[in-house]
Amino acid sequence: MSFSNKIMATETELKKLKEEYPEFFKRTPPEIIDFVFSEKTSEKIADIAVKNGVNNEEQIEGIAFRVVWVLLGKLPSGNLAMTLELGLKLVPEIAKKVADETNDFISSAMVQLKSGEIVQPEKELPGETIVEEKPKRPSSKDVYRESVE
Repeated sequence: MSFSNKIMATETELKKLKEEYPEFFKRTPPEIIDFVFSEKTSEKIADIAVKNGVNNEEQIEGIAFRVVWVLLGKLPSGNLAMTLELGLKLVPEIAKKVADETNDFISSAMVQLKSGEIVQPEKELPGETIVEEKPKRPSSKDVYRESVE
């Protein structure tokens, strides 16, 4: 089920957002703006909603718009669950799950964008732990120790 066509911002809506939030568009790199308004991001948000039992098209659109508010800085990400619960009449547990998964998705995508990696929102990548090995020191006589007799 794809709701992305209804969720994606049209050119007119994007122009209106640029007028309402000029500071966001000035300080935000184009890659992040493209990500925020991309079809893949819209689809991922819709998938998260449907996976958690939200099948009402209007509620899914409402979730997407509130996520954009978070990205624009209009709504703190910590308030997303409460906003979904109160504004869209979602059950508290579902609102929390949707908010948590959406926040995780957005956070990981933003980290990837800022680090210059290519973002593929349709896949959730497992986190890798990179362990750096300390370079081995060549063994030599320890000049700081006194000899034991």
